[in-house]
Amino acid sequence: MTTSDDTHLPRVSVVITTRNRPQALAAAVESALALDTSCFELDLIVVDDGSTDETPEVLERYPVRVIRTEGVGMACARTIGLDAATGDYFSLLDDDDVWLPTAISTQLRVFSEHPEFAAVHAQAVLTGPDLEPFGDPFPAGPLESGMIFDRLLTYFPQVGTILTRMEHAREAGAFDGSLPGDNDWDWILRIASRYPIGAVEVPVMMFRQRDEPQEDLAWRRFPAISEIFRRHTAPLPLADRVRLQPALWRHRGWCASIFLNHTQDNWRQGERRRAARSAVYAVRCSPVHAVVETARRVKARAVSSDGNART
Repeated sequence: MTTSDDTHLPRVSVVITTRNRPQALAAAVESALALDTSCFELDLIVVDDGSTDETPEVLERYPVRVIRTEGVGMACARTIGLDAATGDYFSLLDDDDVWLPTAISTQLRVFSEHPEFAAVHAQAVLTGPDLEPFGDPFPAGPLESGMIFDRLLTYFPQVGTILTRMEHAREAGAFDGSLPGDNDWDWILRIASRYPIGAVEVPVMMFRQRDEPQEDLAWRRFPAISEIFRRHTAPLPLADRVRLQPALWRHRGWCASIFLNHTQDNWRQGERRRAARSAVYAVRCSPVHAVVETARRVKARAVSSDGNART
């Protein structure tokens, strides 16, 4: 985990991009500054993409490097942050998410044991807008390491859980602003297509869910997800594209299951219209997966109810 002369701690550059979210940003910055830095040196960069509120004043309170841009968009702001980074490793943190104290050091330990890895990702914990956690850490284990490009086509780790060697981060290049979302997934797939990636089943960040209908947010992301899958598989030889068809199938099933989860949650909360809208999204992702998964859940609920009735 040391630098080339084996006498200094490695330097980790962290980039947070932001625009007009000062309260959430403060929590994100404070979580980065509260990391266990006993095994690395922190280089914290905030790219303020044209905030018009008190964000500049908030940033003055913290020992961070601030780069100001004028509405260039998240992808370009991330690229500007990457270009300014001076570390041996590179990571991103969204301005509304929060790291746990062992973030970065957890991934660095994996790097020390596996110098062949170009990047290492860990798990995240879902939270509400108030950072109250719910659900199990994701991605669910067991997680694979190595040449896992195929696996990363079916799920993508939350950006704040990924630590990348700087040489590979620079090789991956700019984040693509032409995508309507998920430019970080496109970026990590470029690395995973060439190099082994490590994974560790340890939660390192709290993934804050926005205070808006999650099914609508997920549906807005769906075109980007589909386009990223297409662009990373279309150039492959025919044999590889055929081999990856099960991955595409799992990918659509994963998307459909997300919307079915929203359907159940909304129904339990009495949000009938939102539940119906979520169900429509699931069917539009993959009619077969939506029907099969719904049948499976109904059967499981019936079996559970029958078992409870007999006890």
